[in-house]
Amino acid sequence: MWRSLLRFGLLGLALFTADRLLDREPPAPVVVPASRVAAVRAELAAWQRRPPSDEELARALEPEIEEELLYREALRRGYDRGDPVVYRRLVQNLRFAGADPERDDLSIYEEARALGLHESDVVVRRRLVQRMRLDLEAAALAEAPSEAALRSHYESGLERYESPGRVAFRQLFFREGRRAAAERAAAALRAEADAADAQPAGTDAFLHPAEQPSQSQSELAERFGAVFAEAVFAAEPGAWSGPLASAYGDHLVFVREREPARTLPFEAVRERVRFSWLAEARRRALREGLAALRSAAEVRIEDAPEPS
Repeated sequence: MWRSLLRFGLLGLALFTADRLLDREPPAPVVVPASRVAAVRAELAAWQRRPPSDEELARALEPEIEEELLYREALRRGYDRGDPVVYRRLVQNLRFAGADPERDDLSIYEEARALGLHESDVVVRRRLVQRMRLDLEAAALAEAPSEAALRSHYESGLERYESPGRVAFRQLFFREGRRAAAERAAAALRAEADAADAQPAGTDAFLHPAEQPSQSQSELAERFGAVFAEAVFAAEPGAWSGPLASAYGDHLVFVREREPARTLPFEAVRERVRFSWLAEARRRALREGLAALRSAAEVRIEDAPEPS
């Protein structure tokens, strides 16, 4: 097996070198046929419930154009000749089609290429496009970001490193239909001098404990509902509020502690900043690589008349 792979690798290198040395004709233009333009236009019209503008149609076609440019560049670089996934896929396809089981993999691979299977297989195409994307993105990883670059990235997006406000509170529950009882209990609690830990008669059992730990508004909304969470965050700390409606019934709420939202310091989120910087750098490198491929290629979008 290893000998076959070695021979395959050497063959791919030889073919790639010969191809780069020979004079070649200019590449064929990337053509989006009118039938495809018409199909995309119809899809957009059905989704938007109106005909798409020229700009919207162009944006919808762009991913297909970019994929074709990436695929062609991968072929130009010879990635189809030295990729083990492509090799196994082509051998597998031809064996499935009935190739002699006694034949070795390399001869089957060579026949598959001669038949052009590497240019028609969807899995091969996706593999080559993926490799080309990763190759372009890798340009962003040549050098590690400097401390100054990381701090600049942090400062430019402080909202990404904000710790949300949090509240800790006590709640007393009254099931649905008992709002009058909740209002009487609220009046009694407010009349007491120190009622933070009081337990008036008539409350109902509840699936969540009375003492609620510090949590963000989104966390609270997941457990009690968005309306209740918003009301709790608007409640005055150190006093009983309510009745406040939740997805379960009514609650009397005593906010014990409120922590305002704050921006986390750079040192606390440095690793998050680094990952964010790298992700942005990869996206930028991919955009720049695609722009270079686009500028070097001829792209034709065939005119498809709009339906009358």
